[in-house]
Amino acid sequence: MKKVLAIGLVLCLMLMALTGCQQPAPAATGSDTASAADTTVPATGDAPVSGELNVALAADIAPDSVTEWTKMFNADYPDVKLNVALEDASSYEVTIEPLVAAGELPDVLGIGCTDWFATLADKGYFLDVSGTPGWEAQLDVLKQMYTSSTGVHYAVANGVETELLYYNIDQFEQAGVTSVPTNWQEFLDCCQKLKDAGFQPLAVAGASPNNLGHSFISFGIAHEIVASGYDPNWNTKARDGEYDFSTPEWQSILDKAVVLRDAGYFQRGYESADLYECMRAVTAGEVAMTIQGSYQTGNILVDGGANIGITTVPWNDPGEEQVGIVIAGDGYAMGKNSNSNTDLATKFFNYVTFENAYVYQNMSGTIPPWIDAAADMPNAIVNEKLKSAWDASNALTIKSLEPQQAFTAIVYEQVKQFVQAVILGNAEPSQIGDYLNPAQQEYLATLK
Repeated sequence: MKKVLAIGLVLCLMLMALTGCQQPAPAATGSDTASAADTTVPATGDAPVSGELNVALAADIAPDSVTEWTKMFNADYPDVKLNVALEDASSYEVTIEPLVAAGELPDVLGIGCTDWFATLADKGYFLDVSGTPGWEAQLDVLKQMYTSSTGVHYAVANGVETELLYYNIDQFEQAGVTSVPTNWQEFLDCCQKLKDAGFQPLAVAGASPNNLGHSFISFGIAHEIVASGYDPNWNTKARDGEYDFSTPEWQSILDKAVVLRDAGYFQRGYESADLYECMRAVTAGEVAMTIQGSYQTGNILVDGGANIGITTVPWNDPGEEQVGIVIAGDGYAMGKNSNSNTDLATKFFNYVTFENAYVYQNMSGTIPPWIDAAADMPNAIVNEKLKSAWDASNALTIKSLEPQQAFTAIVYEQVKQFVQAVILGNAEPSQIGDYLNPAQQEYLATLK
């Protein structure tokens, strides 16, 4: 997304009080670009209550939410035929790109907050959702992150997020870890105590490049590039022109991840573990810790699972401050197609993004995206452990963007490959320029 969240925008998020991710966008020509005209969502006062809708929703973070929404909508609007396709939130493009090529997007679809989707909005593939209750209610920071470079308001977020450390309280106690680590050295000491006590310290998704692109590198950039003062506005510069990722500062962003790997702190078989295996291992008590987005809380704090605590991520050296990661939750957009069923589509869009948004929020455990959560989502249930950790992260002075939302889509594809190669021992952190600089040149070529 060419409109970048600047430091001032991050400060807006810092002041919020809680109450109550990719491949390059497909090239388009004059013949295959959707018209940007007449793309504003209409009012729905006289919306029809019969017809047919095609929707695509992510079903991996809170799969039961799709089932529940479908059941509820069918009960409320029995004369509407609802065709539901499932998306993978870690790779929305797999579902969406063929539909873009055909010029027939779903009436309502789940999307990520990346420039791949912002580019589609600029090319006229999404309706402008200005004026919908979800758009008006969401935080200003989310409105800006879901506004394209040409000013299209193209999505409503399902939450606002950060990256956190989830840890097994009982295993900490058994290993003699008397307090949560607050800096890098304490984190290393914690890992070693867990290992010495016979526990596997850290669950890592070696087979999930997208998940790896969210965790270690988030904090490497946050500390080595942003908090260090080397280049706090790097993402703006990289989107606007030439940028060199081969400097010593960039070469060091995965050094700490390699320390953890070489010390044997990753779980056995991490090389073949995907994201959901990591979370399963933690909830089952097989591994003591994992670093995940707060939107995964509902998949980690489960009934009958391990006794899990949540805290901020101690990637900071002793004497330095921690850094918080800012993430806009995935969102929902309205696609253009030949059905011309916008009134009915808007009814379903409002149904899932505002009127019954609590369904996803409660199942995923995410932080509500609203300015006034108590008024706009009175049914919201936020776990107290998550709320405490969120408040601690939100209070941190320095903030950094989550990589998927900071890098351009073209470069982020290489970020994922680079991080996975390093974690698996197939590349060194110093090779970052070899992966990212050619992608940066490819991105610059699209600007011309």
